[in-house]
Amino acid sequence: MHYFLDTEFNGFGGALISLGLVREDGPSLYLIYKIPERTDPFVRSTVQPNLLCVPPGVVARNVSQREGAHAIEAFLHGDADALIIADWPADLSLFCQALMLEPELMVPITRLRFELHRIASYPTDLSGAVEHNASWDAMALRQRLMHEPAHSTT
Repeated sequence: MHYFLDTEFNGFGGALISLGLVREDGPSLYLIYKIPERTDPFVRSTVQPNLLCVPPGVVARNVSQREGAHAIEAFLHGDADALIIADWPADLSLFCQALMLEPELMVPITRLRFELHRIASYPTDLSGAVEHNASWDAMALRQRLMHEPAHSTT
């Protein structure tokens, strides 16, 4: 199964703020992590105001690191052929960090594959899409890659 990923984070090298993961067949996961006390000006003005501007049917879940890791594990449903697709390297790095419960312990996921497609997901024809919201951005990436033959993931 293909899963399309986007994250929002506190500036270059900063902490994970939100994570959106959308399956190729539609179901999605949207997690919001603790907002750092000091946030990057771009995050403060553009990301934070849109954290709860989610697509219809998507539930924003506030989670701790541990809760988020277990939520991702449950969303992947033990998919032994999971392919995580992102458009930016930090998304993949932060996703991997989000799987960790504590030093040297992660949720019991034994196999994942990753792809990086350096493409622009916007503009998108998704009605109501809010750029810089991880849930919408993951959906826009899915839309771009699944519906444009030049970018097919299969």
